[in-house]
Amino acid sequence: MANHRAYFTALFLGILAIALSACSKSEPVKTTHGSASIPQRAVVIGPATAANLFALGAGQHVIAVSDYNTIEAAKELPRVGGLFDPNIERITALNPDLVLIQGQANSLQGYCEASGIEFRSFSTDTLAAWRTEMEWLAQRFDVQEQLPAQLQRMSDGLAALTASESSNATPPRVLLVISRRADEASSIMVAGHASFLNELLVHAGGQNVFTDNDRDYFDLNEESLIRAAPDVILEFSTDTTAQDALAVWRKAFPEVPAVRDGRIRVIAQEDALMPGPSMLETAQAIALELQE
Repeated sequence: MANHRAYFTALFLGILAIALSACSKSEPVKTTHGSASIPQRAVVIGPATAANLFALGAGQHVIAVSDYNTIEAAKELPRVGGLFDPNIERITALNPDLVLIQGQANSLQGYCEASGIEFRSFSTDTLAAWRTEMEWLAQRFDVQEQLPAQLQRMSDGLAALTASESSNATPPRVLLVISRRADEASSIMVAGHASFLNELLVHAGGQNVFTDNDRDYFDLNEESLIRAAPDVILEFSTDTTAQDALAVWRKAFPEVPAVRDGRIRVIAQEDALMPGPSMLETAQAIALELQE
């Protein structure tokens, strides 16, 4: 349980860092030390980027991943910390020719620049940004032949899901909870309109209760939650069940429609907060939960 909570917390913080970088972006994607040769020793700090590389068939070029990797094919690879605590000593020992990250890590970028190591950071938190990242990875690792199938799979899958849910005359109004205290409905962080989770929710036949909020992720206060009055509360967590989550919400917000009607749902996939190839499965899981 503790490991799962640590994973979700770290992954969320990484997503938040991407969101913050996007808010002030004059240069959202950075590259240093351009090279024509295909990288052979890539260190990837970002589970989504690692998943993208393996999906493209370029996993053999990855020599290390973050502590929060969920890719089965990379489970035996060395771990080199996370976005906020990269293990520079271990990275140096691995002698990489490319470092890829999700979000911002100024110390790591500075290290790569000083060491002559190619560095690339992605700010991927929309479906469009995911496609852009996939295109860059496919070109950089010379696996362009694998790209169309991956993009088509995502496009066709989401289109099919949208078509199957289009009969819903009134989409349920959903609160997307990506983080809260383990034992109570407080310190709640939710997804707004600008996040990929909002896009997936729409494809799955739901409507974000904060669809008019232009932010991607933000703290939710008690007054805003009560005023929003969601029909469904959808949590992303591996540490709770829908029944246990409902008990927690009933202690704090029994009058909220989703709580009153027992419509608390939980997405327990470890990679559900990851803007990578698994987004299609996440959208499908959301659709199933909304049908309950």
